[in-house]
This record gives sequence, C-alpha cells and structure tokens, in this order.
Amino acid sequence: MTRSTHRRTVPVAAGALAVAGLATALGLAAPAAFAASTSGTTATTSHPACTAADVSAVRQQVDGDLAARVTELGVLTGAVQSAGGLTTSDRSTLSATLSTTTAGIDALVQKVPTDTTCLQLWQDAGSMVRTYRVFAVVAPQTHLDIAADTANGIEATLVGDEPGIQAAIAAAGRDGVNVTDAQSSFADLQSRVTAAQAATSGVPAAVLAQTPAGYPGNASVFVAARNSVNAAYGDLQTAAADLQAVVADLR
Repeated sequence: MTRSTHRRTVPVAAGALAVAGLATALGLAAPAAFAASTSGTTATTSHPACTAADVSAVRQQVDGDLAARVTELGVLTGAVQSAGGLTTSDRSTLSATLSTTTAGIDALVQKVPTDTTCLQLWQDAGSMVRTYRVFAVVAPQTHLDIAADTANGIEATLVGDEPGIQAAIAAAGRDGVNVTDAQSSFADLQSRVTAAQAATSGVPAAVLAQTPAGYPGNASVFVAARNSVNAAYGDLQTAAADLQAVVADLR
C-alpha cells in the first residue's frame, strides 16, 4: 500500500470514527445478546404432571417458573430503558408490552400460592406460558428490535458521513496522495452499508407485530429477523474496518 509521507488531517468527522468503533463493538456483541432468546423454547416445564398427593410440589414448580419470568422481564425492561439506539416509537411499544406482560405474570405470582388443586395449577401454568410467552416471544422481540434499531442508527450515520469521506479522498488525491486503496475501501464501505440497510429494513416492524397468540407459527419470523440482524452486523463490522483503512491511507 502506497502512502504519502506528508501527514494530512482527514476531514472526516470525529463522529464517523466513533461510529466505526461502535459498529465493530456491536458487531461482536449484539448478536450474542439476543441469540439465546430466539430459539422459541422455554427454560422450564410448562405443564407439570400433577396428582392430589403432590399439589404442594407442583405449586413450588410453577412458582419457580413464574420467578424465572419475573427475572427475565426485569432484565428486558432494563435493556429497553438503557438502549440508546431504540427509536422513540419502538421504545414506547416495547415498554407497553413489557408493562402489560409483567402485570399479567405478577397477577399469577399472587394467585398460584392460593391454588389448591391440580386443575388450578394446570390452568395457571398454561396461562403463564400461552398467554404471555415471555421466553418464546417477548424476549426475542425485545432483543431483536433493540439490535435492529441500533443497526439502523449506525447505518444512517455512516450514510450521512459518506459525502465527507468522499471529499477527503478527493482532496488527498489533489494533494498527490495515492488514493487507490482508499477509494477501494470506500467503495466497499458503501456496498456494506447498503447491504446492512437491506438486511435490517422492516425488521423492527416485523418483530413488534408478533404476539404470544401467534406462537409457534411466528417463530420463523424471529429466526429470519435474527439472521438478518446477524448479517447486518457482519456488514457493519466490515464497513467499520473499511473506514479505518480509509483514514489510515490518507494520513
């Protein structure tokens, strides 16, 4: 790679470099944050076997299942509150879903200790799973929407920085710098951002439209969304590396 010995100050906004680092970091971390929540399975049994002799033990089992959901909902609520990449409307939608779901699960938490028959426990356990689908629907819905919105924000920032990057390359070329490699990296950056935009387009709307009643038929929606977001983060990682290469080539 040919570089000029004359160091230039590249007129690429500091924000663009920050975005490059952010894209790299998220590309490594974001998929792992939601991958475990998109399998469409629950962590605990849904319909415990029950006889009159073991009502107490089954009640304890259902109590534990509910506690796991309370914990998960707390984690999801915290994630929504702290996610900087969420759009205002999506944050509102997720917050409403989590609030309603938490209220429903909390009501079961209060009811189950008063259950005295297998039928009551069976009905409450079924409601816990089928009515709310915390692990199968609400968790992947939350994580995927956060990841997709965050990716969309990075994509928009990079697109907004593209004219400045192009201008920096052109200015360097006029100053006698060999910009062949920089131009190649920039072209790849544009291609990768376009691909990421295509991958995440429609993902937030698709996952937010899903409901517990739609499971298991809507499990494929979450799988497709996860694959799309994974692909987008891969492209954004490469775009971040391209941006760093452009900056290095023009120094």
